[in-house]
Amino acid sequence: MRPSSRLALVGAVSALALSLGTGAASATGHDVIRNTLTPSLPTDPAINGVPPGGKPWIIGRGEVRVRDTGRMDVRIRGLQIPNLNGDGVDVNPVGSINALLFCDGMLTADSGPHPMTVPGGNARFRVNLPVSGDCENPSVLISPTASGGGAYIASAVGSMG
Repeated sequence: MRPSSRLALVGAVSALALSLGTGAASATGHDVIRNTLTPSLPTDPAINGVPPGGKPWIIGRGEVRVRDTGRMDVRIRGLQIPNLNGDGVDVNPVGSINALLFCDGMLTADSGPHPMTVPGGNARFRVNLPVSGDCENPSVLISPTASGGGAYIASAVGSMG
């Protein structure tokens, strides 16, 4: 075999090994759901049987990501009720939230309570949940801990992962 042919063969084998290695690495840790959070309005429909909160909510930005390994990341900035006191100042009255994962309309996992700043409405946390890799039609509801999952104030429905 000529040196140039041998070099080409080594390069092809290396490229194949690299592509197989990359594929194997990406086979774990896929997104179950990765989406932005949408604030709730009292007129919104129930999601998975959970009604929206009784006040309108706004959000600066928010996102949720759940991997099939069970890792859940939640980031929220400015989840607030607009102009609560009529003074033009938006405020968050909720000091603790839970992120509820639903698969096919069934509650699959609950993050447990996590702090949210008052009055800013900021929260950021990472937890590990018992998640099945076959979560169909995923959604995450952000619920005030005090409501016991009886209302949501923000939601992420569907997957962008």
